[in-house]
Amino acid sequence: MEVILALVTAISFGFDHFFIRKGLIGAPHPLLPAFITLTVNFLFFLILSLIFVPIRFLKLEWVYLFVIAGILAPGCARAFAYKSLETLGMSITTPIVNSETFFSVTLAFLFLNEPMNPPMVVGILSVGCGLVLLGYETGQENKKDISKKIRYRYLFYPIAAAIFYGVSVFFRKLGLNLVHSPILGAVFTSGTSWVILAILLTTSGNTKRLFQINTQSLIYFLIGGGATCIAWLSLFYALQIGRVSIVIPIASSYSFFTLFLSYLLLRQVERVSVKIVVATICIIGGIVILSLFK
Repeated sequence: MEVILALVTAISFGFDHFFIRKGLIGAPHPLLPAFITLTVNFLFFLILSLIFVPIRFLKLEWVYLFVIAGILAPGCARAFAYKSLETLGMSITTPIVNSETFFSVTLAFLFLNEPMNPPMVVGILSVGCGLVLLGYETGQENKKDISKKIRYRYLFYPIAAAIFYGVSVFFRKLGLNLVHSPILGAVFTSGTSWVILAILLTTSGNTKRLFQINTQSLIYFLIGGGATCIAWLSLFYALQIGRVSIVIPIASSYSFFTLFLSYLLLRQVERVSVKIVVATICIIGGIVILSLFK
């Protein structure tokens, strides 16, 4: 069952990245969609928690791990990921952010006593090779490229997002081991992240930009928020019943969907070269190995 839930997570996250990328074309400021989607997430899970979560679960010693997870991701991680979507594009950002698998699986192996075998090491190395190839590709100058000019320094954004996402998953799993309520975990994680982004939006002086977003971009951001609600709900339930080393690699395979959508529908703003395709295959191939040889 955790495999099915993880697959639903992957599909939902894939559509989220696609719609956010579409919205950023008309409203190029990554904090705005991050805040809007998190607002949708927090309100959705808050309503669910009021309906389904018993009041006895609201204990600090049970929920503080979800608060830490929320600080890391999606709060900080989503801001970095959306900034990367703006500067690098979806076809490069998504596979790099997928490397969160490396960090979450490693932490699960070290601290949660989850198994690690030679095929899993091969899978991790495959992910690493894909990242190196993507990094090389982002540094190539191509005057005929129709996307924005990109620099090596932009790689900081997706790599930081991957680290925060991976470590956040570890804390979510720890929290779910204490309290068996995925909805409670989701509401505290999303709520903490919402507060962080609200502070960032206010201190950066971009609050007024929320009211300047055009209708089309706002619709894309709201749809993206709806997609992440489905993704989060599936992910937390998958983490509750399954191992991190199984769930996260499958959930991270959404780059398959974003690469396809990027090539099919975003040719005017996205670069999808042979190297990017090969790198994505390496990354997803590594994820598949991690899933099969768990």
